[in-house]
Amino acid sequence: MKKPFCFLFLLFLTTSCFKDSDINIDPNRSTSVDPALLFSGAATQFSLLRQAELTWPIALGSQMWASGARWGLAQAQYDQTRVRSAWGKSYTDVLKNLDVAIKLAESTTPIPKNAVAQCKILTAFVYSQTSLLWGDIPFTEAANGEVNWPKFDKQQDVLNGCLAMIDEALAMMDTGTKGISAPNDLYYGGDMVKWKKFGNSLKLRILFAMVDSDPSKAAAIGKLVTEGGGIASTADAMQFKYYNEPGRQNPRYSFTAIFRGGVQSDWYCSKPVYDLLVSLNDPRIPYFFQPGPDAKLDEYIALNSVESYTTKSALVSMNLLKADLPEISFSYSEQLLFEAEAYARGFAEGGFTLATQRLRAGVSASLVSFGVPAAQAESYAAALPALTAANYKTILAQQQYLDLFMRPIEGWTQHRRSGVAGQEIPAMSPPVGSPVAGLMRRLLYRSEEVNSNPNTPSGIALDVPQWFDK
Repeated sequence: MKKPFCFLFLLFLTTSCFKDSDINIDPNRSTSVDPALLFSGAATQFSLLRQAELTWPIALGSQMWASGARWGLAQAQYDQTRVRSAWGKSYTDVLKNLDVAIKLAESTTPIPKNAVAQCKILTAFVYSQTSLLWGDIPFTEAANGEVNWPKFDKQQDVLNGCLAMIDEALAMMDTGTKGISAPNDLYYGGDMVKWKKFGNSLKLRILFAMVDSDPSKAAAIGKLVTEGGGIASTADAMQFKYYNEPGRQNPRYSFTAIFRGGVQSDWYCSKPVYDLLVSLNDPRIPYFFQPGPDAKLDEYIALNSVESYTTKSALVSMNLLKADLPEISFSYSEQLLFEAEAYARGFAEGGFTLATQRLRAGVSASLVSFGVPAAQAESYAAALPALTAANYKTILAQQQYLDLFMRPIEGWTQHRRSGVAGQEIPAMSPPVGSPVAGLMRRLLYRSEEVNSNPNTPSGIALDVPQWFDK
């Protein structure tokens, strides 16, 4: 009868004796880490999430790409492995590392302000993206290791917090000196002039996501566009670089190379996208898609969300899945089209004349980025109708959507904000047999979060609009 008590007593003594000894110290665990390495690791993981784990369920669920064998909305709801993984990694592998990097940098004398600014801008990028995917998320109590069950902040508060974080970063920057540099900064190599431009452009993206639900953001949009300071050329684009070297290749390419023998057989031509391109006589069709192996030359057979593929079904082009293709976080064409929208909606002075100029420049830049020859791109863009009060919503929404074809995260946000529920541009409808009545409007919180954190919102369906999506 005394043996269990004796065992517990000895266990207590053993624990007490060794608690403060060197035996419990992992000799391989770092006690000091260079913030640049933490930044590099966070950026690499974030790009992987954007290129792989988040791309596929979002591209298929939002019908930007077709799956061929499984209709996208069901896959987005029931095949949640990648979505669950992305939620956890966004906090543990990205935001946590950035939080530690900021704290380490701020404890250094003198404080490397540019490094802190880079970390804060990337942090704002991650939080804003995460909120626009899931809605309300942990923010004020997240990623600091101090709260076991962080509260879920309202989306409006998260996005406003991201704007404030960017402003803090911009205010502390010294553009005359380098920040975290190559190889740890695979975006801009420490060029703080370009980091400042991206910070301003990221603010513009967040503000446009908010403005329909919070009209007061119109003034901030107008100020940003009028003053400039955002991405101003293709050389300014925010992109994470990949290389045609083992271990450094774009993960979309790596997936096809490793699991499909280099043959693209997973992502097909979506009918909503293809029909829009055809209706506009858009030259990007052969740059977006490639004919199926048994199709005729220049024959593009698109799939809707319930059709199974055949050997004639068109696929997403392998030219968009190359090993050294960078991950685009913010492009020059996106900036130009935002500016066009700002002028067209009267947020900045310039009216439809400047709106049309920015539209045509943005479309031309987008076409060139996909491989369309410059002369053809300029000719096509120049022939686009001039924007007017009657047509600007449709024309701009169509071009913004097509510009983001290989960036489904931003493309999905653009589609949701392009019109009230049921009136988005381009028009889409839920697939036959959909488990929800409307289009997919959010990702589901992972079950581990729901089960472990009592603050996690529950009972929200995929087709329930988020705060910004009104």
